[in-house]
Amino acid sequence: MQRCRALDLRGPKRPVRESLLAATAIHLLPGDLLIGDASDATARALAPSPRENELASGKLVVLPEENVSLPKVSRLTLCAAMAQGLQAAGTGGIVLALAGTTSPETGWAAALEYAQRARLPLLLAVADSTAGRVGKIPSTLSLPAIAKVAKKLKLPVLPVDGEDAVAVYRVMQECTLRARLGEGPAVIWGILTPPGKGQLSPAAQPIARMKSYLAVRGLLPKKPARRPLR
Repeated sequence: MQRCRALDLRGPKRPVRESLLAATAIHLLPGDLLIGDASDATARALAPSPRENELASGKLVVLPEENVSLPKVSRLTLCAAMAQGLQAAGTGGIVLALAGTTSPETGWAAALEYAQRARLPLLLAVADSTAGRVGKIPSTLSLPAIAKVAKKLKLPVLPVDGEDAVAVYRVMQECTLRARLGEGPAVIWGILTPPGKGQLSPAAQPIARMKSYLAVRGLLPKKPARRPLR
């Protein structure tokens, strides 16, 4: 979580994502894929390594040939295509796509519908820092919009306190198990404190909450006693 916080370069207008990032990425195995948007440097840093000997070049990304460009499709459509590739390969791998409620995600409904009908191993983790508000841009993700689509498709959508690492861990654990067993996609909806609503108190910070959880259960290493000065 401390590494995620440092990588995320959190500012006063950025959501508190360290619990959501750490507690979802920790379930990924070599060969799984972690996909953020183009500006999400944290997602690139947390991405798991490829399976051993999976690529002869040892590179996780293969650049296209000269003068060949990708088709203009949505990011989540490409994530669904990657999940279909992993499904066809039979590796048991999954794709975890990170998204937010402040950036447009064109084609998200169609991508989720395809993933659900094909039972693809695609998980979507959404950082919601809008307090449930619906964005002005139609293509942005919102809980009411995705709940409507999920009801139609019978797609699991699991709202969770995105600043509680233990809660996110448990939700992600369940979703990961379903995906690896061929039960299809799911959406982890992480609810975060909206920026500008005042800073969290020190005790309410995600890392402090995690330390408190571990301390109560006796899982934190005890600090060595100070020796008296002679």
